[in-house]
Amino acid sequence: MRFKAKLLDVNCMQQLTRVGASMSRMTKNCVVCLAPKKVVFVSNEKIADGGTRIWCELQQETLFDEYRIDGKDDTDRIFLEIITDNLARALKSIQFGVTSVKIRLTKKYTPCLTIEIVTACSNSNRIITHDVPAVVLPQRDWYEYEEPDMPQFDVSIYMPQLKVLRQVIDRMKNLSEHLIIAADQKGNMTLKSQNDIVTVETHFKDLGNPVWSDDVANDKRKETCAEDETVEARIGIRKLAQLLQGQQINPSKIICNVLAEKAIHIYLISEDVILQYYIPAAM
Repeated sequence: MRFKAKLLDVNCMQQLTRVGASMSRMTKNCVVCLAPKKVVFVSNEKIADGGTRIWCELQQETLFDEYRIDGKDDTDRIFLEIITDNLARALKSIQFGVTSVKIRLTKKYTPCLTIEIVTACSNSNRIITHDVPAVVLPQRDWYEYEEPDMPQFDVSIYMPQLKVLRQVIDRMKNLSEHLIIAADQKGNMTLKSQNDIVTVETHFKDLGNPVWSDDVANDKRKETCAEDETVEARIGIRKLAQLLQGQQINPSKIICNVLAEKAIHIYLISEDVILQYYIPAAM
């Protein structure tokens, strides 16, 4: 197995740093899938136990200036399990004056993602090297970290801006452990939190509904849901708060697919990053 990549663009370095920081705030461990055309960060908690699922995908051609991989099979993929804080700390060293970042899969006391950061000084270059320990996953476990199928949803709707969502959820999370998300295909969404004393609702109108391709619309949207029908799902509010507070990728769009009484499936979309977040309904 071999992997080597290089970044020269400052904006791409910052984007990778933001992704690393976001993952460290959402989960302690993750699996990094290195593939010929993309790099994916995956976290799969046990859905049966109320766990979340995270899929964060970056296209390698828009991020890296050099990218070489020689994986285990004909798909040329490598799956590595890492501690997200270790990766975030290493990427945090990418600051002003950095001219290049090299990432390699190395074998030291353990397999590592070795990150070499070159900073231009007055008369020379300073090189900072971080070794992020990794566990190479055997092929028999890869299936657990494949891209999840989009679940069949009842309603698909755009969500308010990230800043607005953070403010609303931050206030509501002190009222209850749960949040009810209700939405329809006319662009209306309601966020509701309640306890024995008070019920708080925040209403959003004219958010818009994504137009999916015909294949997705036919396969994934339930035919039984009328356009003006409101569907809802009750989730753990702190799971959503964890997603919103941890984000640093500045998405241009946020899409929420509501599976009535089952789950919500959130897409955060930026220019070169797509993050999927699956939260099962609370019991």
